[in-house]
Amino acid sequence: ITVIRVAGAAAPSGQVQELWIIAPEAAPVSLGLLSGDSLSTPYPDAPAGWTLAVSLEPEGGSPTGAPTGPVLAAGVISDN
Repeated sequence: ITVIRVAGAAAPSGQVQELWIIAPEAAPVSLGLLSGDSLSTPYPDAPAGWTLAVSLEPEGGSPTGAPTGPVLAAGVISDN
């Protein structure tokens, strides 16, 4: 999976944007930190109906393993 920032700014100093994948009826799983303009992470084919979301977290990422900050963007993965 490769996520590229196409709009908006990077996170403010002391914070980072974190990418999550969420299966239906399941807890979010972190795919990594968007510390620059893009993030590439090895992941098998992302299943349709799952959600990708970006949250704003403290520097270093979520301290709990789950999103703790506001969700900045989210979208459901489609078949195409």
